[in-house]
Amino acid sequence: MIRLYDCHGRSLDIPPAADQPLPDDACWIDLIHPSTNEETRVERLIGVEVPSRDELRDLEPSSRLYIENGAAYLTASVVWKSETDFAEITDIGFVLSGTRLVTIRYAEPRAFAIFAANTAREFCGLDGRDVLTRLVEAMVDRCAEVLENRSRKIDTLSSEVFSRGSVSNPEAATRDLEATLGVIASHQRTIAKVRESLMSMARVAGFLQTLPEIAADKTLKQRCRAIAGDIQSLSEHADFISENIIFLLDASLGLISVQQNQVMKVLSVAAMVFLPPTLIGTIYGMNFQNMPELSQPWAYPVALTVMAASALGPYLWFKRKGWF
Repeated sequence: MIRLYDCHGRSLDIPPAADQPLPDDACWIDLIHPSTNEETRVERLIGVEVPSRDELRDLEPSSRLYIENGAAYLTASVVWKSETDFAEITDIGFVLSGTRLVTIRYAEPRAFAIFAANTAREFCGLDGRDVLTRLVEAMVDRCAEVLENRSRKIDTLSSEVFSRGSVSNPEAATRDLEATLGVIASHQRTIAKVRESLMSMARVAGFLQTLPEIAADKTLKQRCRAIAGDIQSLSEHADFISENIIFLLDASLGLISVQQNQVMKVLSVAAMVFLPPTLIGTIYGMNFQNMPELSQPWAYPVALTVMAASALGPYLWFKRKGWF
């Protein structure tokens, strides 16, 4: 799919003929899951090569930002599916050729959807350079939104974890805490993907400041500096959230261990309570011929009394120690 926008955010039609040039006010070509024919068509329209999906995927991190044939090529790793339990990273290509921008993407990050929905407000009659910086800014803002949402969820989850730790039913508490481990892993995965995305966009923001067409415009250069500052702040905030997640994970594992110890404690008390009566019953169940007590009329009630006393003694001792 090819979407074409002018410098005022209005959607334009792609020229029907292959040899027909783009409108003069066309500044942004958005390629979404482009086919080979669409890539070739855009290459003819702008006069520079457009990277394919395999080229975006195979580029080394050190080779994702370069200038070739007068066009600037940038590849950014952007987080998407952040609302689900399985956030992912997708590579998005940017080609800045003169005053026109081409974006190549094989996913639908929310930042692009929000930006495209507000093109009339976002576009100020400028060109592809402005679109590029505003797109990067929108992706950084989206990362900030994801971090804020995840931070709130982690705070709520923290309260739930410690409230489950005080439940009187150890088995139910353990099951709930074990289920919480999967939720914690989901949060950690999302935060890790956001941090990876922020690192990628930090390199993009730094590279943009070195481009002559960006450095020559004071407004664009200041925006790139502001983006770099925002990325630094968000990276620190992501580190803080990661530390909270690690603490929450350790706390959950610790509470699971405590609940399991409670179960083992009950089993140990039960074993100690029934062990002496079992020993006494075993002795008098051996049926040796020379056991004088077996023939006495008081032997049975006395044995029962001794067995009850031997069970009650450990029970009271553990009760005094506060084991249960």
